[in-house]
Amino acid sequence: MKYTIVASQGNKEQRQHSSSLVPYSIYDCHIPDSFPNVPMHWHNEFEIDYVLQGKGDFICGDEHFPVSHGDVIMIPPNMLHAAYPSSNRKLHYIAFVFHASMLGLESNDRSSTHCIRPLITGQLRVNMKYDLGHPDYSVIHSLTETIISCANKNNPYDDLLLKSVLLQLYWYFEKNDNLSSFQGNDISYSSLIRPALEYMTYCYMDSITIGGLAAKCAISSSHFMNSFKKAVGCSAIEFLTHLRIKAACTALTETTDDISTISYSCGFNNLSNFNKQFKKITGSSPREYRKR
Repeated sequence: MKYTIVASQGNKEQRQHSSSLVPYSIYDCHIPDSFPNVPMHWHNEFEIDYVLQGKGDFICGDEHFPVSHGDVIMIPPNMLHAAYPSSNRKLHYIAFVFHASMLGLESNDRSSTHCIRPLITGQLRVNMKYDLGHPDYSVIHSLTETIISCANKNNPYDDLLLKSVLLQLYWYFEKNDNLSSFQGNDISYSSLIRPALEYMTYCYMDSITIGGLAAKCAISSSHFMNSFKKAVGCSAIEFLTHLRIKAACTALTETTDDISTISYSCGFNNLSNFNKQFKKITGSSPREYRKR
């Protein structure tokens, strides 16, 4: 049996974040209380994250940076990203995920052509993290809070305000001093390892080797290990273990399967090792986790 990883996927997320009627979703993310972490994944929508409490680390494309209370993070569509709590700390943030239509993508006017589409294709890169030290932080912070408030109200009238505030926010994101120094010929480690991430997502329960993952990316094992570490911040084996534990967490809360069945179905050949890795990542035993 394969257990669906609900909170996030190692590659393209299967969850639908938007519809034509309501082109956005909002999530209250508690790490590690709700789930151990948000493994590397990507989706077709934009995402704005607002850190409410705690400290953690974000990976967005090939950028790694710490986050803390008050930070605002902007993630463009199709970018690999992940979130982890800092050691022995909790991370609480709001994730607002929305379709590009809310920024006028379907229009052919010059603002859409020159400002929105290049963000989606990767031709335009902007800063992704905005904290207290940023000159525009106060207004970006205020606009983000308004967006979250409107999204939580979840009605067509507040959607009007939400869309207008989103456009204001992206005006600040795209100010000249917020453009990143991205060069089109930069090496993208996250793009290089994407085939391996996709394979691990759908086959995490199978026997997986570094050599096999490297072959998926058409590179040597040493190049793969180095690229994976730079892109994800941990080894491929560590990442795979997190994927398997995440799937186990889902199974423990949504099924009545016994722990040994869950262990083997999630790719662990040894129940003792499963219990050890589960306790290490979640801070509790599988049995304790199921009783929460």
